Amino acid sequence: MDLLNVKNLKVMYKENGINKTVCHMSFQVKRREMVGIVGASGSGKSSGMLALLGLLPAEAIVSCEQIKLGGEDLTPPQEGNDRRAWHAYEQRMQNIRGRRIAMVFQDPFAYLNPLVKIEKQIVETIRSHKKCSFGQAREYAAELLNMAGIRDPYDRMKLYPFEMSGGMRQRVVIAMALACEPDLIIADEPTTALDATVQRQILDLLQTISKKTGTSVLLVSHDMGVIASICDRVLVMQEGRIVEQGGANQIFYEPEHPYTHMLVEKAKEVMGVAPKKQAKEPVLYANHVSRVFRENKGFKKSGYLEAVYRATFEIRRGETFGLVGESGCGKTTLAKILTGTLEPTEGNMQMDGKIQMVFQDPYASFDPRFSVENILKEPLLLQKRIPKEEFDNQIDEMLFRIGLHPEDRRKKSYEFSGGQRQRIAIARALLMRPDLLVCDEPIASLDVSAQVQILELLKRIQEETDVAYLFISHDLNVVKRISHRMAVMYLGTIVEMGDTQAIYEDPWHPYTKQLLSAVLVPDPRKTRRRKRILLKEDNVAGGESYDGCPFAGQCGYAFERCRKEKPDSYHFSNREVRCFLYSEEHTRNRREGSPMISQI
Repeated sequence: MDLLNVKNLKVMYKENGINKTVCHMSFQVKRREMVGIVGASGSGKSSGMLALLGLLPAEAIVSCEQIKLGGEDLTPPQEGNDRRAWHAYEQRMQNIRGRRIAMVFQDPFAYLNPLVKIEKQIVETIRSHKKCSFGQAREYAAELLNMAGIRDPYDRMKLYPFEMSGGMRQRVVIAMALACEPDLIIADEPTTALDATVQRQILDLLQTISKKTGTSVLLVSHDMGVIASICDRVLVMQEGRIVEQGGANQIFYEPEHPYTHMLVEKAKEVMGVAPKKQAKEPVLYANHVSRVFRENKGFKKSGYLEAVYRATFEIRRGETFGLVGESGCGKTTLAKILTGTLEPTEGNMQMDGKIQMVFQDPYASFDPRFSVENILKEPLLLQKRIPKEEFDNQIDEMLFRIGLHPEDRRKKSYEFSGGQRQRIAIARALLMRPDLLVCDEPIASLDVSAQVQILELLKRIQEETDVAYLFISHDLNVVKRISHRMAVMYLGTIVEMGDTQAIYEDPWHPYTKQLLSAVLVPDPRKTRRRKRILLKEDNVAGGESYDGCPFAGQCGYAFERCRKEKPDSYHFSNREVRCFLYSEEHTRNRREGSPMISQI
């Protein structure tokens, strides 16, 4: 039986006096069903979902033949109806948003009040929908947080949003959505900015909630792996229209529409493996680089956070060195140290040449008043060695190299798509002629086709200029696709390092194995059949501290010494691993001359 039935929902905006359609869709969602909506950025996915909830801005023109939710009519009035009809519709939608439909947004921090503790925010949500006392609401809030996978909910409710990790904040938002006891949850890119392990936990949580409560889920994502992992049916959107819909197996194994076929093939292409590269001289060498921050823990109390611990590695000219790990593990802190924006507490670096950085969100690093020409002139002016009469040629050449046209130089940054803006950010960094380019999550928010374009662009530029890349990402498929060598980081410590293909095929460190088990692939049968290593309770996170291995609290192989001593980094041919399982004490019975293999 259909829970939601939408016929001819259309969203338009006026552009130069003409109505431009950004979304035109019809679909159904059954009770207890998980439906995925996939498509490129700008295809109208989010516009359609916001239109369902009546959350679009006033300038949007929304029309629909029919919207029914469990038999209740939610069809908006036609354009031109009197104000009373629209007022009645808005009142009805406000009631529906609180009672029948809940939405989980991409960035939970933007929708939580940073100045109000979690307890008050959830309790207020509950009491606005239920007649109950504060104590009853608090007890129900703890129950919801526990269902959302947050341990010690009464303690967690005392925290502010900024004291929580991204994954925990997303769980809080899901708990608040459940407080409404909705029939339908719309999750709009709920895992885009999360690392692999937390992403998998959030998706498992949505699936568990759907089964336990009977809630239907409408999951919007550009990540084909996310859609393949939990969705029963899939809607494929292109330029505002649903071009194909069907069961997950049909969409991924027997796509009919050319656009669907392209999306599936591009998703598989991202999962390729970068070929091995002949070693050249190092362009950067980091030796025992550490960074410690002082933390204020309350009145007259302070502590120290070891953000990066004795990181030692080299990046060779013309190669891509991948750096992966969970959010908050120290990847970006290490990048800031390498680029000179942070001073290391300990250790030193040697850099042979210039270094530049490409950030995750290029729009945030551009002045929106600047044209592309002005953006690209900045690095040329800084160099002070290129004649001004050469600027135009340099800019045109770089625009051609990144796949844009000379006439695009007059446009402002907001006139480009996300993928095009990232190309401009890469062009700006390359105009400084760097020897090393630090790419910090450069394609995290892009759809799969734009991801492939940026990866191909980086590869082509590397072949032409021999520039080296430090590629930081939480997307393990992307790192596998572009990196020749890689390092795995956990709570500030590089726990494993070596050739990318070798690490993916045979992980040695327990954390690396756990991380790779959470990777989502665009193959429903494979990703649902894959055995996943579940997280244990993290004793450090629970309040107990120790001076040993940072992963000891979650490791199934931990010895007593792991909680008391930090392991050294053990070297074996092209592999380095920081784990006592590979120490001389535990491997001395190995036959002399035999190669080391994984001990897990």
